[in-house]
Amino acid sequence: MKRTVICLVGSMVSGKGDVGKHLERELGFTYESLSDRVREEVDARGVERLRENLMDIGNDLRETNGNAVLAERTFELLRNTTGDIVIDAVRNPGEIEFLRRELGALVFGIDAPQGKRLEWYLARAEVRGEDRATPEDFYRADSRDYGVGEADSGQQVGRCLELADCIIFNDGSKKQLFEKAEYYLILNGFSPEGARRSQEIK
Repeated sequence: MKRTVICLVGSMVSGKGDVGKHLERELGFTYESLSDRVREEVDARGVERLRENLMDIGNDLRETNGNAVLAERTFELLRNTTGDIVIDAVRNPGEIEFLRRELGALVFGIDAPQGKRLEWYLARAEVRGEDRATPEDFYRADSRDYGVGEADSGQQVGRCLELADCIIFNDGSKKQLFEKAEYYLILNGFSPEGARRSQEIK
């Protein structure tokens, strides 16, 4: 039986993680995030987990080890996984190229209005107790995340969105976001209802 592998790319705080966790929770996908590989490296270096540090170290890893390094490390963790997979936080075209080649991945782009993303960013920061988060922090990080002023080995979300097989615009409720994601799964031959039935049997 053919498995489905989805890569999630998209602008900062656009709902990528929500889609990834929905696929994991509701449809039985194995979830991995390339950001976890960066966090592991940050912890190994004894650096504080600030967004800017995560960006810097992610860029350093790609510059030193090649643009696909985070995808390669995640691929090693998934070698023995036989079911459907969703890989979140893909931010460089080299990662897309590797995951398409090795796993036949489909690339789902997630985007949302910048004003809404700013609201979500500040709300999330408040929940996490990040008192220093400001609109200026958001705009600076968002621009860098998109690829403005970044080297080829840097974060290149704008270029990744151009490579996506589809773009899901998150401008409504979470329920609508999940319905859009499932619609594109169906277009690619995946049955959400079949996956739900399998989950119930488990």
